[in-house]
Amino acid sequence: MKKFAAILGVLALASVASADLIISEIVDATLPGGLPKWVEITNTGGASVDMSQYYIGNINNGDPDSGFSATQLSGTLAAGDSYVVSYENSDGPGVGMFFDTYGFDADNHDPGSWINGDDVVALYFGDPGVPHDGSTAVDIYGVVGVDGTGENWEYTDGYSYRLPNYISGQNPFVEAEWFFGGANSLETGDDVTELALILANTTPGTHNFIPEPASLLLIGLAGLVLRRR
Repeated sequence: MKKFAAILGVLALASVASADLIISEIVDATLPGGLPKWVEITNTGGASVDMSQYYIGNINNGDPDSGFSATQLSGTLAAGDSYVVSYENSDGPGVGMFFDTYGFDADNHDPGSWINGDDVVALYFGDPGVPHDGSTAVDIYGVVGVDGTGENWEYTDGYSYRLPNYISGQNPFVEAEWFFGGANSLETGDDVTELALILANTTPGTHNFIPEPASLLLIGLAGLVLRRR
């Protein structure tokens, strides 16, 4: 319970935070290994941000007492740009399911952590492992203390993205600011059609998302089948 109380204390500080970074997209996809899994962060402000001051945290099943991990970010994120954390082991540039799916590398690979569709994800300013240093949760996806299974925000084998008219981080989580693809929204049982769904409905690195019309999705599926022959 001490860990849970500490995490809640850190989250409560968000009301005094002023941040231009938001969690803008989250994906738990369905290709081999249950990949790609990733979280996108977008700089909605007018100035570059030093990402080394920020951490992305995973609260397992929404319960800090059952598991919590955080990864320090790195680099500089320009105004309007997005930053992607991929949860997979990768041996270097051009390697891994994220690269195989999208054709470019994520900004950060986190082999020491993992996300599943019932986990809460939080973006922190400062190290959440040291709350007395002033760590603050500037944005959060999901509800701390709640297992996401069966919730509107569950993203198991699916995806969610921030609606483009919401550009400020929120803590606590506000469902109305998100589009939820829903659990199993990327699941078909076939790698070719799943890849097409992933490419049509997820946009890592770019947060100006408009879902493709069904006709374009069908064209994409046909093109993928032809290329695989």
